[in-house]
Amino acid sequence: MRPSIRESGYWRRVCFVDLSDGSVKYSDPGKDVYMNFIGGKGLGAKLLFDNTKPRIDPLSPDNVLVFSVGPVEGLALSSAARMALCFKSPLTNLFGESYCGGYIGTEMARAGIDALVVKGASSKPVYIYVENGEVQVRDASALWGLNTLETEKALWEEHGEKVQTAVIGQAGENLARFACVVHGIYQHKVKGLRGGFFGRTGGGAVMGSKRLKAIVVKGTLEVVPADEKAYEELRGEVSSKAKNTLTALAKYGTSGIMAYTQSTGSLSTNYYQGGSFEGYEKVGPETMNSTIVKKHITCFACPVACGRHSVVDYGGKTIVLEGPEYETLYALSPLCGIDDLAAVAAANELANLYGLDTITLGNVVGFAMYLAERGLLKENDLGLRFGDGASLVRAVEAIAFKRGLGKILAEGVRRASEILGFPELAVHVKGLEFPGYEPRALKGVALAYAVSQRGACHLRHVAYRPNLTGKHPFKPDVAVNRLSYEGHAEYVAEQEDFYAVVDSMIMCKFYSLPTIGPMLWDGVTAIYNMATGAGVSPAELRRVGERINNLIRLYNIREGLTRKDDYLPERMYSEPLAFGASKGEVVDKGSFERMLDEFYSMRGWTKEGIPKQEKLAELGLVDYAKKAGLA
Repeated sequence: MRPSIRESGYWRRVCFVDLSDGSVKYSDPGKDVYMNFIGGKGLGAKLLFDNTKPRIDPLSPDNVLVFSVGPVEGLALSSAARMALCFKSPLTNLFGESYCGGYIGTEMARAGIDALVVKGASSKPVYIYVENGEVQVRDASALWGLNTLETEKALWEEHGEKVQTAVIGQAGENLARFACVVHGIYQHKVKGLRGGFFGRTGGGAVMGSKRLKAIVVKGTLEVVPADEKAYEELRGEVSSKAKNTLTALAKYGTSGIMAYTQSTGSLSTNYYQGGSFEGYEKVGPETMNSTIVKKHITCFACPVACGRHSVVDYGGKTIVLEGPEYETLYALSPLCGIDDLAAVAAANELANLYGLDTITLGNVVGFAMYLAERGLLKENDLGLRFGDGASLVRAVEAIAFKRGLGKILAEGVRRASEILGFPELAVHVKGLEFPGYEPRALKGVALAYAVSQRGACHLRHVAYRPNLTGKHPFKPDVAVNRLSYEGHAEYVAEQEDFYAVVDSMIMCKFYSLPTIGPMLWDGVTAIYNMATGAGVSPAELRRVGERINNLIRLYNIREGLTRKDDYLPERMYSEPLAFGASKGEVVDKGSFERMLDEFYSMRGWTKEGIPKQEKLAELGLVDYAKKAGLA
């Protein structure tokens, strides 16, 4: 019998939907799976590995989408309002993952399932409706062709304002490889609540390939923790620590990070030519706060309210949007040399409406501008050039609808650079473009980008923070030198395990920031034990994080990854930063190789980055090694 109350963290109910025939099935993965992989990222990675064959086309019906939550979702606990999405990425052909805040994770937890696994492809547009443990596939023909705002509005009109939605826009329908999945855009405009995005690695394109327009979730079931007394204590403690610790985040939102990257010369500018932006004062956090930001908005049960409700006039129209967040601001402004905040906000909103990851968007547009500056872009029907905000705005629609040059840029930087004939100039790792931290100025970030399982990523390790603050993430008295090559491998490995746990529980990373927390290993372990009753130690929880990371490494090896994929683009080694506070910096290749060797050694991997048999046996992953062709 299906339970009506979730206790100890899990419903122990996973739903499998096959869109090829419309079938819906349910299963219990078993207690050991939850103990070994927690939920969220860990559960999603296992379900992805188990339900896909090697070397599949990410845009074929053989790929799966795994929407999953963790044991803390559904509780009124600050930081516990997220959902994971795992799949094979159409950008990287490797493990794809993305995470969304807002309200949908809480709703899924209260809707009676731990994960939704979607495979196959429908012959017509459909959406999936989840309510209190039951899942249905419904017709979405009337929604196909709508943008994300129009889609969410139509679903609210159909189902009422109590549902939470995750939808794709035209970019996903048209299979732009960096299409994202959008949550709560209509909710934000109508109620002023925070939404979110499954932003990176192309999950929106995978949804589009399956003709899946949306996920709609409604949950009214009860969620209770294993330890009610600890829950009440932790609710107040976590909220209080967040309010007292995350003061800059509350004041500026994520845009405040730009002050750090600008001053350290780690703000990539004009497509990786420099590290500081001349137009900073026109787009920075103080300017945002005093001009376009009208109020602060928050995810479920969070007192920090780091989201921003902004209003801007552009092109004779008033634009209301959520953001821009730091990564969007970096990618669409300094990376493209644009200091027109209104144009950046307009491009941001179009990306939200069409469903495009703004980090990759800024990178592909910046790459085209870089080629144009050098006279290497033969066809430039968009008139792209550094500093031209209007051309950026034009590019968003062209990419979403694959028109002209936009059709090439919709492939992402790696494929676009190959089509245009200049792959040596493209900046990415494993096919995923850089976020807003310049690795030539932050040597720990250089290693973290290179070894990240999903490609260049700031969130799998959060290595930018110890680099920018100069402090070890878990040992505040230990200094970190951002320009040295020493000491980075140790904390990058530990942070990778820590954030695998955080992404599996799933908690907001702003509540577990390196050096300040407010929740680091002890705090996260206390929350996990409160929710599940597992009674584990921080060391045991780190072992779970290590298991999850090794499982994903095996998945990537199965898909063709080798040591050569754990490298930065050649420009990082050979082209010094031309301007900014870190002018002249490069990544020394020999020193980088030593960091990589040290990281592999700490992981228990060979010189080629392959997990050793004793490590796999220790983590209980020998069978997965066989599936990856290693035995």
